[in-house]
Amino acid sequence: MIHVIYGAKGSGKTKQIVADANAFAPTAKGIVVYFDRSNHRMHDLHRNIRLVDASYYGLKSQCDILSFIKGMLAANFDIEQIYIDGLSRLLDCNVNDLEELYNGLDSIGGEHNVNFTITASGALEDLPQFVKKHIK
Repeated sequence: MIHVIYGAKGSGKTKQIVADANAFAPTAKGIVVYFDRSNHRMHDLHRNIRLVDASYYGLKSQCDILSFIKGMLAANFDIEQIYIDGLSRLLDCNVNDLEELYNGLDSIGGEHNVNFTITASGALEDLPQFVKKHIK
């Protein structure tokens, strides 16, 4: 399952996703992973959260991210929740260009029983349908 946190730039999406991750981590039965484009959030995240600095691993495309996540799940089937902050900034693209990634994450989530929380910038009416369907 994918859950999307959306809003305009500067609306507090990162604070919300960090707060959600920190609230979830202490009671998680499995591993919690937080993807970001740097390691700046290292001290903001609960000690039980594994921070993945995408720039360190050279994750530059949708295929890279999907492959990396599949590799993590192959090595560790206990991953329960993955948070991804700033996906558009991470890949230097517009949210409208991420359908392949959202579909891939949806498929991975179903196959491996992993939940994803992703931030997306923009007004609700500007988000593509493949993103809107994940907003609750």
